[in-house]
Amino acid sequence: MLPDILQFIGVLFCLFTAFLIRFRLNKNNSFSGHLLAVLLFLIAICNSFYLFIVYGVINYFPYLYKVPAPITFLIFPLSYLYVRAVLYEENSFKKIDTIHLIPFLFFLVNYFPFYFMDLNEKSEMVFEITQDFSKTYKGQDGLLPEWVNIVCRSLSSIVYLILQWHLIISFFKNKEHIASKQFALVKKWVYDLTIIQTVHSLSLVALYIANALIVVKAIPTTPFIHLVLGLLVCGSFLFVSCYLLWNPKLLIGLPNLRIKNPENYTLSSKSDIHIESVFSELNNHLQKTKSFLDPNLKVDTLSRATNIASRKITYTISESDYDNFNDYINQMRIAYAVEKIEDNYLDTYSVEALSLTCGFNSKNAFYRAFKKAYGCTPGQYGSNNFDPDNSRISS
Repeated sequence: MLPDILQFIGVLFCLFTAFLIRFRLNKNNSFSGHLLAVLLFLIAICNSFYLFIVYGVINYFPYLYKVPAPITFLIFPLSYLYVRAVLYEENSFKKIDTIHLIPFLFFLVNYFPFYFMDLNEKSEMVFEITQDFSKTYKGQDGLLPEWVNIVCRSLSSIVYLILQWHLIISFFKNKEHIASKQFALVKKWVYDLTIIQTVHSLSLVALYIANALIVVKAIPTTPFIHLVLGLLVCGSFLFVSCYLLWNPKLLIGLPNLRIKNPENYTLSSKSDIHIESVFSELNNHLQKTKSFLDPNLKVDTLSRATNIASRKITYTISESDYDNFNDYINQMRIAYAVEKIEDNYLDTYSVEALSLTCGFNSKNAFYRAFKKAYGCTPGQYGSNNFDPDNSRISS
């Protein structure tokens, strides 16, 4: 029961994180961002079908049974391609990447007999499976027995994990001297992601082996082992989504190394001077044009206005004291709001009017940003009870 609850929560978190990336956070239209969103979405879909079968929900949608079976063969290739896209700043697939579709297409064809089966016959088969879950790996729903799917899926996950580990280790080899904060953030993320996937894959393979040994009566049924392995399998993909939500820098803008010549990126290198130059240029433009007051200001808009590449802007901000581009712009807006407050703006206008004047889309967003910067509300800042030197309300 506990693994099922954990799996259900993991599915919800993965879906939430995928939609968050796709529709809210991947504003730079990052290729790696799209891959990550699709990866999390497919993980959620494939894992949800286990719950559909165990709790009989699939009986209402028998035609969907076995839909995720070939899709599972896309998850580990997508993970590998995602890591490669992050490390090498890729913007599209390569022609050779079509080779990763072969297992998916093979098992898609394998299940054609079930897909084209009469609906009544299909419903009867699905009902029998919901009554006896062991038939999901002991039966034959396609051209090949189900154990072939399980063995191939296990081997595929191991092969792609080896490829992913090789990709990461070879990329970061001899780059220990790089001191970039963004570089360290991405390095930690791709290593942690691969470690989590390794735990998931090995636990799943161990679970398959345990089930196979039980079927041939080589070992007795062991609920404790199933519980432990089930928790590791279900908890791993939940941990991935939680990891991302806990580290918003990985979601806002999404990780990219943005390093063309990594050997030049040390603390004492010219890159620091270059970053300072770009940052100064951004500040001068924003202060001169007051474009930070535009509530629809985006990285690409600023990039076109300054002729500075979007990636360079994002990288420069990531190496500063700001959390991300939105934090950088919001702090400029708050500084402008403070000037207005000190000029007695609130004596005539409301806080909501001030938030709109400063470029915020809502009063709540303005309050949050202001409180983050000064530890008080705009109204409290303008009162006599506030001590601006301490950036806190005086007692």
